[in-house]
Amino acid sequence: MHNPTYLACKEFGYNFLAPMLSRYISALDEKKGNYLPVCLAREGWLLKQIIHDLQKNNLINLPHPPVYLKVSRTLLFRALLGHADLFAIALKNSYEGNLSSLFNSRFGLQNYEIEKIIPKPMLKMPVSLPEDTSSLIDLLTPYLSKFEALAAPTLNSVRNYFKSVGISDAAEPLLLDVGYSGTIQKLITLILERDTSGFYFIATKPGVSKVGNNNASMQGVLKENVALGDGYHLLDRSLFIECLLTAPHGQVADIREQYDGSFQFIYGRKAATQRQFQNLNAVHEGALDGVIYSLKNNIQYTTEEIEDLYYTFLKSRNAIPHTLWHLFSADDDISGNGIVNPLDLFGI
Repeated sequence: MHNPTYLACKEFGYNFLAPMLSRYISALDEKKGNYLPVCLAREGWLLKQIIHDLQKNNLINLPHPPVYLKVSRTLLFRALLGHADLFAIALKNSYEGNLSSLFNSRFGLQNYEIEKIIPKPMLKMPVSLPEDTSSLIDLLTPYLSKFEALAAPTLNSVRNYFKSVGISDAAEPLLLDVGYSGTIQKLITLILERDTSGFYFIATKPGVSKVGNNNASMQGVLKENVALGDGYHLLDRSLFIECLLTAPHGQVADIREQYDGSFQFIYGRKAATQRQFQNLNAVHEGALDGVIYSLKNNIQYTTEEIEDLYYTFLKSRNAIPHTLWHLFSADDDISGNGIVNPLDLFGI
């Protein structure tokens, strides 16, 4: 007999996550073309499992088995240091701190690495993004060649990792993720130097964007043309989804190819969801059961139903079982905030 915590976690996954995942997977199943489903980053951990199980049970028919791509914005920012187009992408999101802490948290650089390139007095300079983006790009451009040399081992390992999982030269990769701005997709497009497509829960700017010499096309399933801060509940509070759609490992900070062709991943710190992954795994089991039930019985969820469900669960902390509260913990180092708790962040 399972304990009460396990049952509460599984039931919450069934009721909270399964409807939005069912809608997303059903839309993916209807998508035409010869694409390779690529489940991105930590949010792709559960997507990969669900798609694999649904294909095994003949509940969906995709052109290829899914691939799980273990990446993060931090890893790809580090890999592309020195690329002429990187800083325009990497410095557009909010950040408050000094230049040294920005390179620590957003690019995964150690202090000794930064100090080899940037003069120490400059590293104490306060940075406020996105307001300072343009001036900071001008300030950092003279150091591009040094950044490129520093990033070379990471970039080479990332490229070979991409080849090893089959996204470099097979069918066009269709990148699967929660969304919303497609930053990781754009970085992957720069590295692959080939067109990519993105299939998201929410897409802020759907359609085709030029990235380097290639195109990155983005599509949202639940909503398109909404930005963070516009008041759209599912996006503004998407941190709750990201807390639950995560992997047992921390954020990938770096990667190195080994002599035998395997890859060693270096991870950042773990949030509570990684430390208590047995409970999150129960949430995932419930979500998978709910998706299977929906697809077997042709149960369809509208965007409005999912929005209403999301709003209801997040209106009061008491709508979420107490045994799950510890799972709402996320790594927000990209913005300089460290580990954040969305229950506290949004005053629930």
